[in-house]
Amino acid sequence: SNQAVVRLYGRPIANLEEIAIHSWFLVKRADAATFDRWELQLDSREPYGHVWKNIIPADVLGPGAFVIADRVGDEALTIIDFIETASPVYDCMSEYFFLGPNSNTYIQWVLTSTNWNVTLPPAAIGKDTTPVCN
Repeated sequence: SNQAVVRLYGRPIANLEEIAIHSWFLVKRADAATFDRWELQLDSREPYGHVWKNIIPADVLGPGAFVIADRVGDEALTIIDFIETASPVYDCMSEYFFLGPNSNTYIQWVLTSTNWNVTLPPAAIGKDTTPVCN
């Protein structure tokens, strides 16, 4: 479709399938041909620390991946604007701990900041961590 799309994915973490998931966003502006993938990963380097754009190709979802929520059109655009402008200056880009702040802390921060009313699954460990870093 020729509308903006933001999609939130989750995937069980290898060897921790029963208790932990990793989550990430796929975003596409209306005029874009492909999705960009935004997430927080253990791997850390410039320019955004643990925050990554396309460290993994958008079409690689991994075993057991599932859609948690999505938005299309103007609602998506507001969230995409936030992800693209705020993620590069995320307070906890330099921190990563298994229990948080971690990938799910970052996702919850985006959800809260954009008033996107999504409840992450209980296995999204770190979602309840307040991202206070720096």
